[in-house]
Amino acid sequence: MRKIINNQIIALIWLILIMGCAATSGPNNPLSTVDRGLSTIESTAQSGKQVLDAGTAATSTTGINQISLVDILVHRLNISPQQALGGAGAIFQMAQGSMNPQAFATLSKSVPGMDSMLNAAPAMSNLSGGLSSLMGENNNSLGNVTALAASFQQLNLSPDMVNQFIPIITNYVSKTSGQATANLLQSALINSR
Repeated sequence: MRKIINNQIIALIWLILIMGCAATSGPNNPLSTVDRGLSTIESTAQSGKQVLDAGTAATSTTGINQISLVDILVHRLNISPQQALGGAGAIFQMAQGSMNPQAFATLSKSVPGMDSMLNAAPAMSNLSGGLSSLMGENNNSLGNVTALAASFQQLNLSPDMVNQFIPIITNYVSKTSGQATANLLQSALINSR
């Protein structure tokens, strides 16, 4: 829309310039008429741009609140809603184990449907606990990665899909809750992996 308006303004300016060059000077100087017309056009164009910018800002904020994370995952990753719900839930479960409870509560409030996602996540595999005890408590992150991969496999998703889910989820959180909360989530996920 902006491109069309800009092209129309440029075409109008060229037309006015051509007409101004062809005109002769005299008491009713057409150049002053053109100048007045150009400033009116410029003022109108600037007002239109402000309206478009305000509309775009309102749409992007409203759009994020109306489009759920599950819808975004389904659309971008070409997966089923149940896979999106369970995969996001598994990632949030993993983050929950690494986050301060108050920080996770803030995150939960900013993501509509968080309870549904957590409930749809497959139960974390007991394999993670077994690996952690075999390898020592310091290697709990390996257990978390293994459990997350197992959860994704239960959803008929490749474990590699985890790396596709995480940036979409953190971007969504940054839009709904702010960059600080997205950074906390990102940090929790890195510490868990």
